[in-house]
Amino acid sequence: MKNFIQKIILSLFFLNVILFSAQNGKTNQDSLSSANLYNFLQETKSGNWKDVFTDFMQASLKDITGDKKALQFKANLFSLKSKADNDLLIDYNYTKEKFSRNFQIEVGLDLDNDYKFKGFNYGFDWAIVNKRDSTVASLAKTEPGKLFDFMSSDIVVAFQKYRNDAKPSEEEILQLKEKIDKILAEKRYVPKDKLPKEIANLVSANYDQISTDFASLFQKQVDSIKRQPLLTIGFKSNFRKDSKFFDEYNINMVYLQGIKSEKTNLEIDFRNHYKVTDSISMAVYKRKEFASQLGLNISVIAKNEVSFLEVKPNFEFRRIFSGLIKDEKYNQFFANADVRVRILKNLWLPLILKYNVDNGKLFGFLNVSFNFDAVKKE
Repeated sequence: MKNFIQKIILSLFFLNVILFSAQNGKTNQDSLSSANLYNFLQETKSGNWKDVFTDFMQASLKDITGDKKALQFKANLFSLKSKADNDLLIDYNYTKEKFSRNFQIEVGLDLDNDYKFKGFNYGFDWAIVNKRDSTVASLAKTEPGKLFDFMSSDIVVAFQKYRNDAKPSEEEILQLKEKIDKILAEKRYVPKDKLPKEIANLVSANYDQISTDFASLFQKQVDSIKRQPLLTIGFKSNFRKDSKFFDEYNINMVYLQGIKSEKTNLEIDFRNHYKVTDSISMAVYKRKEFASQLGLNISVIAKNEVSFLEVKPNFEFRRIFSGLIKDEKYNQFFANADVRVRILKNLWLPLILKYNVDNGKLFGFLNVSFNFDAVKKE
């Protein structure tokens, strides 16, 4: 299995280097748009973040090469509602959907080595802190929003000058008005040299400076939002034949926090879980364990801040309270590495490697996850 996993990772790594050879960089300023902010921030979330808290829906196959295979489906309540009603993405409506934005459900199937049905798994995650999404709606009320208001007024005045001085035909007026309405509706960054040629020389002398300041402040605001923390608590369990509810369950907490960096996207990842297993298939009757992990997720290859290859080195401490297996220690230490490769736009291949420091054993868990778009992009 070790050689198989190594071949997959090497092949996909070089494929992505060829297809997406690019350095992490700032966003293309032509894409700076308040109207497009929600979608932009969803696209630039790391694969690591999406595995913790999905934007819309995610289907995944866990531990493909291991003996605890599982097919899982996660759905975020807000994105399900916004799929039916895009008006929920408007600032006023968006802020009212606090609970649905921060709650996701999970259901799935447990499979054996032959991919045959073994049982059900289910659970939920609640983001008790989700600053990245909760601050999106407030962007229009900040300094970039005020600067855009100045730009909008300047463009409207220039349009009136053009109508009064150039005496254009009705058809020309309608065509120009359509272009201007689109700019104003999208709240989009448009430098002077990219304005419609009819009004480019009619805007005020301050327009260039104001538009430049708008782009700079907008980018800083977006960067700040992307570093905001996420804190989730969750519960997961399963139900199998000849078992009872809550024979096995897992209570977990995950904290993610972006770090400011000019070169790449960095994300602190801190996780804790408490797991109870009660199974007649085990030599022991009840097993209780606690695990804590601390790592740093690094975007190694990205284009326009959208990750294609991520690596997360992390360290894990595990304490077994009861149900110790033969030759197992109560306290265990692992040096881990998560590698996530984006195969397609929404398709990720996460590989989790665990190295037991005490006995020198290496374990590998290969997963596949597919993230569905929350809102259709026009």
